[in-house]
Amino acid sequence: MQTLAIKTLALPVFSLAVIATWIASAAQRSQTRAALARLDDAHLADIGLNYKQASKEFRKPFFV
Repeated sequence: MQTLAIKTLALPVFSLAVIATWIASAAQRSQTRAALARLDDAHLADIGLNYKQASKEFRKPFFV
């Protein structure tokens, strides 16, 4: 008789504090990128960016 061995999937365990911190960080990134998207060329130049550089940043998804 043969036995079937089933491997279990080991998933990482995160605390609620870690999850809450990640959510807060993702929300902050999203808000910051939305603000960056609203800047005109003069304001972008003030912070040392051009539209192409800013566009690359504000088009990233919130989780990156």
